[in-house]
Amino acid sequence: MRNSLALLGLFWLFYINTIGFAAVLPSNHITENSLEESPTNGSEQSIEQLEAKDWVIVNTLSDTIRVPPGGRVELECTVFGSPVPQAKWVPGTYLNQITLGSSEFEELSDFQGVGKVTVRKVIDCIKPHHQSVYTCIGQARDQIMTSAPVKILVEGESVRCSQGETRITKWSPIISQLMGSTVIIPCEVANSVSYRRYWKDNFGNIIDINNDLRRKLGPEGELVLNNLSWSDMGEYICVAENLISRDTITTFVYPMLPNI
Repeated sequence: MRNSLALLGLFWLFYINTIGFAAVLPSNHITENSLEESPTNGSEQSIEQLEAKDWVIVNTLSDTIRVPPGGRVELECTVFGSPVPQAKWVPGTYLNQITLGSSEFEELSDFQGVGKVTVRKVIDCIKPHHQSVYTCIGQARDQIMTSAPVKILVEGESVRCSQGETRITKWSPIISQLMGSTVIIPCEVANSVSYRRYWKDNFGNIIDINNDLRRKLGPEGELVLNNLSWSDMGEYICVAENLISRDTITTFVYPMLPNI
């Protein structure tokens, strides 16, 4: 198992240094930032220690967004952690805190993988009651971190609302878990007008959920892969579309080989 963790750590180190993290900024202004404060120094020893602990990173930028009534705003936040984290936007300001649990698992077999989750808060038609402070919260088991708050100010002359666009609001750019485990790939869609959602597998084929014994849909439209195998490695695409728009996200699934 320790060799598998080291291999996974090297993979993640390369991935992080390549694409960085998304920041919290207004719609159409998402930037990629380097991880100069990554919790690993690149050595195999530190990588093994990193992968054998619960940890979570919420990388955001504090900002004030000014938007006229009727305007449109998207807040985007990316959370990276082990095990695969959860993330959400909430109104209000929260202290950036970590709830300390066990710093290391009692057994390496307790390792449950690594993941990156991105969440969007979409407000199609801003109204005065939307003026508030919003915070992104990320959690990986007992580890909790919060972002710097983002303040939305509603001011200026009203503009015409632009509604009806389908937008995916939660997904995982990459997930890595042990072979034989169950992988849950999120793809939540903003509640707006009626839309169609479907998944493509790692070979680019549309997944027939009704006739696939290992793949199912969860209550929020997430794709559930049972008994993860090496052949499952690759990119999975979630598509959400309606008559006027189409949104897609990609999740790379990386199965880890257990130490046999």
